Amino acid sequence: MNDLEFRRTLKIDVTVVDVWIEQGWLIPEAHDGDREFRDDDVARARLILDLTRDMGVNEAGVDLIMDLVDQIHGLRGTVRDMLGAMEQQDDDVRRRLRHKLDALSARAG
Repeated sequence: MNDLEFRRTLKIDVTVVDVWIEQGWLIPEAHDGDREFRDDDVARARLILDLTRDMGVNEAGVDLIMDLVDQIHGLRGTVRDMLGAMEQQDDDVRRRLRHKLDALSARAG
């Protein structure tokens, strides 16, 4: 989606988009000097709007929240990779790993 479509979808001004990009909250792709936004950019922008307009979160709060969202996203990818690697192991290794994870979960809960 191009810059204009992105702004129309969210009903925001170009200066707002520029600030969000400057803050690092959005990182659109650049094609021939034009900004292109993906579906995840739209989702992030809607979250930013919810935080700022509906919840009254200030810039520092949005910065922290977006950083935490990125961390959670990264951790999900790491867990997904680890589970994939675990599933590639032989039955005995998988069984021992599951047993160890169950024991850790029991201690934590």
